[in-house]
Amino acid sequence: MRLSSAIITALLLLAGCESAAVSQAKTPSASFPSGSSTMVGSQGNIGILGPDFVAGKGNKYMWHFWGAKEELDKSPFRVEAINLETTEKTKALVAHAGTPQEEMVWEYDMPPAGPNNGADAHIPSSLKIPSGGLWRIDAYLGGKLKGSIVVDVKNR
Repeated sequence: MRLSSAIITALLLLAGCESAAVSQAKTPSASFPSGSSTMVGSQGNIGILGPDFVAGKGNKYMWHFWGAKEELDKSPFRVEAINLETTEKTKALVAHAGTPQEEMVWEYDMPPAGPNNGADAHIPSSLKIPSGGLWRIDAYLGGKLKGSIVVDVKNR
């Protein structure tokens, strides 16, 4: 009897923690100053600089990373976009943007470049999110999750 009570209590605690994590993830990431710019993300870890996201419209965004050179000097740079309402996961990086060869890709095969805007490293990108709503953008360096940024993608 005691064992089943302990299991039920543990499951309730886990469910509470999970729902708290999900509710926190369902708000856009905060903006913060860095250098002479204002970025969105997690200050001291990962930030993105660029215009607001508009569904189906590609644009240029600059990623910024903080950390040790050994941690940041990794490739490929991978981005996964997850719709927080539907859990749909999609490609968000655009290769050859604005050309007839334009295509959506999972990753760029290049590491970030050096310091920029107060960050230890940066990488330029073109991004396109297919639909409106809250999306979590997960960024990976060398196969390891560096961080996530939640954005509110506007419909046109």
